[in-house]
Amino acid sequence: MLIIMKYRIFIASHIPSNLKIIFTDYQQKNLTNSCFRLVPEESLHLTLIFIGSINDNDLLKINQVCKHIVSSFSPIEIEFNRITYGPNIHSPRLIWAEGKISEELNQLHRILENKLIAQGINIKVANRLFKPHITLARLRTKPSSLLKIEEKINQSFVIDSISIMQSELDSQGPKYTNLSTYSFNK
Repeated sequence: MLIIMKYRIFIASHIPSNLKIIFTDYQQKNLTNSCFRLVPEESLHLTLIFIGSINDNDLLKINQVCKHIVSSFSPIEIEFNRITYGPNIHSPRLIWAEGKISEELNQLHRILENKLIAQGINIKVANRLFKPHITLARLRTKPSSLLKIEEKINQSFVIDSISIMQSELDSQGPKYTNLSTYSFNK
Protein backbone atom coordinates (compact mmCIF):
# COMPACT_ATOMS: atom_id res chain seq x y z
CA MET A 1 0.00 0.00 0.00
CA LEU A 2 1.41 3.37 -1.06
CA ILE A 3 1.08 6.17 1.49
CA ILE A 4 0.94 9.66 0.03
CA MET A 5 2.05 12.39 2.40
CA LYS A 6 0.30 15.75 2.35
CA TYR A 7 2.11 18.96 3.22
CA ARG A 8 0.98 22.58 3.69
CA ILE A 9 3.85 24.49 2.08
CA PHE A 10 5.13 28.01 1.49
CA ILE A 11 8.39 29.52 0.24
CA ALA A 12 9.98 32.07 2.55
CA SER A 13 13.10 33.91 3.52
CA HIS A 14 14.31 33.77 7.10
CA ILE A 15 15.02 37.09 8.76
CA PRO A 16 18.12 37.84 10.82
CA SER A 17 18.14 37.68 14.62
CA ASN A 18 18.68 41.43 15.07
CA LEU A 19 15.49 42.16 13.11
CA LYS A 20 13.57 39.53 15.07
CA ILE A 21 14.60 41.27 18.31
CA ILE A 22 13.35 44.64 17.01
CA PHE A 23 10.01 43.10 16.04
CA THR A 24 9.53 41.18 19.30
CA ASP A 25 10.32 44.37 21.27
CA TYR A 26 7.63 46.14 19.23
CA GLN A 27 5.18 43.29 19.95
CA GLN A 28 5.81 43.45 23.70
CA LYS A 29 5.36 47.24 23.81
CA ASN A 30 2.50 47.75 21.36
CA LEU A 31 0.52 44.54 20.89
CA THR A 32 -0.53 43.69 24.45
CA ASN A 33 -4.28 43.78 23.79
CA SER A 34 -5.90 40.32 23.88
CA CYS A 35 -7.29 40.87 20.37
CA PHE A 36 -3.77 40.18 19.03
CA ARG A 37 -2.25 36.70 18.67
CA LEU A 38 1.48 37.34 18.42
CA VAL A 39 3.72 35.48 16.00
CA PRO A 40 6.52 33.89 18.08
CA GLU A 41 10.06 35.14 17.45
CA GLU A 42 11.19 31.83 15.94
CA SER A 43 8.30 31.95 13.44
CA LEU A 44 8.94 35.45 12.04
CA HIS A 45 9.72 35.22 8.30
CA LEU A 46 9.10 36.85 4.92
CA THR A 47 6.69 34.74 2.85
CA LEU A 48 7.51 34.81 -0.85
CA ILE A 49 4.80 32.42 -2.06
CA PHE A 50 2.10 30.50 -0.21
CA ILE A 51 1.49 27.23 -2.02
CA GLY A 52 -0.90 25.33 0.23
CA SER A 53 -1.61 21.61 0.39
CA ILE A 54 0.60 19.39 -1.80
CA ASN A 55 1.84 15.78 -2.01
CA ASP A 56 5.34 14.20 -2.11
CA ASN A 57 5.66 14.48 -5.89
CA ASP A 58 4.80 18.20 -5.81
CA LEU A 59 7.31 18.73 -3.00
CA LEU A 60 10.03 17.25 -5.20
CA LYS A 61 9.04 19.62 -8.05
CA ILE A 62 9.05 22.64 -5.71
CA ASN A 63 12.54 21.76 -4.50
CA GLN A 64 13.77 21.43 -8.10
CA VAL A 65 12.29 24.82 -9.06
CA CYS A 66 13.77 26.60 -6.03
CA LYS A 67 17.20 25.04 -6.51
CA HIS A 68 17.23 26.07 -10.18
CA ILE A 69 15.97 29.64 -9.66
CA VAL A 70 18.33 30.70 -6.86
CA SER A 71 21.30 29.97 -9.10
CA SER A 72 20.32 32.95 -11.28
CA PHE A 73 19.84 35.46 -8.43
CA SER A 74 22.22 37.53 -6.34
CA PRO A 75 21.28 38.54 -2.79
CA ILE A 76 18.46 41.10 -2.63
CA GLU A 77 18.28 43.90 -0.06
CA ILE A 78 14.82 44.67 1.26
CA GLU A 79 13.82 47.71 3.30
CA PHE A 80 10.98 47.86 5.80
CA ASN A 81 9.48 51.30 6.38
CA ARG A 82 6.49 50.86 8.69
CA ILE A 83 4.46 48.60 10.93
CA THR A 84 0.75 48.76 10.18
CA TYR A 85 -2.48 46.81 9.76
CA GLY A 86 -2.66 44.53 6.76
CA PRO A 87 -3.51 43.50 4.20
CA ASN A 88 -6.27 46.13 4.11
CA ILE A 89 -6.65 48.93 6.66
CA HIS A 90 -10.47 48.83 6.27
CA SER A 91 -10.69 45.11 7.01
CA PRO A 92 -7.44 44.16 8.76
CA ARG A 93 -6.51 40.59 9.69
CA LEU A 94 -2.84 41.13 10.49
CA ILE A 95 -0.27 43.48 11.97
CA TRP A 96 2.80 43.49 9.76
CA ALA A 97 6.08 45.15 8.99
CA GLU A 98 5.64 46.43 5.47
CA GLY A 99 8.54 46.33 3.03
CA LYS A 100 9.22 48.62 0.12
CA ILE A 101 8.34 47.10 -3.23
CA SER A 102 11.56 46.04 -4.95
CA GLU A 103 11.87 45.23 -8.65
CA GLU A 104 14.38 42.45 -7.88
CA LEU A 105 12.16 40.87 -5.23
CA ASN A 106 9.10 41.21 -7.48
CA GLN A 107 11.06 39.50 -10.28
CA LEU A 108 12.04 36.61 -7.96
CA HIS A 109 8.41 36.25 -6.88
CA ARG A 110 7.10 36.32 -10.47
CA ILE A 111 9.69 33.79 -11.75
CA LEU A 112 8.97 31.43 -8.83
CA GLU A 113 5.23 31.63 -9.57
CA ASN A 114 5.68 31.02 -13.30
CA LYS A 115 8.07 28.08 -12.86
CA LEU A 116 5.88 26.45 -10.20
CA ILE A 117 2.80 26.76 -12.41
CA ALA A 118 4.76 25.34 -15.36
CA GLN A 119 5.51 22.29 -13.15
CA GLY A 120 1.80 21.82 -12.44
CA ILE A 121 1.87 23.25 -8.91
CA ASN A 122 -1.52 24.80 -8.14
CA ILE A 123 -0.98 28.26 -6.61
CA LYS A 124 -3.15 31.34 -6.40
CA VAL A 125 -1.59 34.05 -8.57
CA ALA A 126 -2.07 37.70 -7.63
CA ASN A 127 -2.21 40.19 -10.49
CA ARG A 128 -0.28 42.89 -8.66
CA LEU A 129 3.22 43.68 -7.49
CA PHE A 130 4.44 41.47 -4.68
CA LYS A 131 4.04 43.38 -1.39
CA PRO A 132 6.74 42.17 1.00
CA HIS A 133 5.73 41.95 4.66
CA ILE A 134 6.54 40.17 7.89
CA THR A 135 3.50 39.21 9.95
CA LEU A 136 3.93 40.22 13.61
CA ALA A 137 0.43 39.35 14.86
CA ARG A 138 -2.98 38.14 13.74
CA LEU A 139 -6.23 39.66 14.92
CA ARG A 140 -8.15 37.16 17.08
CA THR A 141 -11.13 39.48 17.11
CA LYS A 142 -11.62 42.81 15.45
CA PRO A 143 -11.51 45.56 18.08
CA SER A 144 -14.46 47.99 18.14
CA SER A 145 -12.06 50.68 16.94
CA LEU A 146 -8.63 50.14 15.47
CA LEU A 147 -5.92 50.60 18.05
CA LYS A 148 -3.07 52.96 17.22
CA ILE A 149 -0.27 50.59 16.26
CA GLU A 150 1.30 52.27 13.24
CA GLU A 151 4.99 53.03 13.57
CA LYS A 152 7.56 54.21 11.05
CA ILE A 153 10.67 52.05 10.96
CA ASN A 154 13.85 52.03 8.95
CA GLN A 155 15.11 48.45 8.88
CA SER A 156 16.57 46.32 6.14
CA PHE A 157 18.14 42.94 5.56
CA VAL A 158 19.58 40.98 2.68
CA ILE A 159 17.71 37.97 1.33
CA ASP A 160 20.45 35.53 0.40
CA SER A 161 18.46 32.29 0.44
CA ILE A 162 14.95 30.91 0.18
CA SER A 163 13.45 28.08 2.20
CA ILE A 164 10.66 25.64 1.60
CA MET A 165 8.63 25.64 4.80
CA GLN A 166 5.94 23.33 6.11
CA SER A 167 3.09 24.82 8.12
CA GLU A 168 1.13 22.64 10.53
CA LEU A 169 -1.96 24.22 12.04
CA ASP A 170 -3.00 23.61 15.63
CA SER A 171 -4.96 25.43 18.33
CA GLN A 172 -1.90 27.46 19.41
CA GLY A 173 -1.30 28.73 15.85
CA PRO A 174 0.83 27.48 12.97
CA LYS A 175 4.06 25.57 13.60
CA TYR A 176 6.73 25.95 10.93
CA THR A 177 9.35 23.44 9.87
CA ASN A 178 12.17 24.28 7.48
CA LEU A 179 12.26 21.47 4.89
CA SER A 180 15.08 22.79 2.68
CA THR A 181 17.05 25.98 2.01
CA TYR A 182 18.71 27.18 -1.19
CA SER A 183 21.30 29.98 -1.23
CA PHE A 184 21.61 32.62 -3.94
CA ASN A 185 24.79 33.18 -5.94
CA LYS A 186 27.08 35.44 -3.96
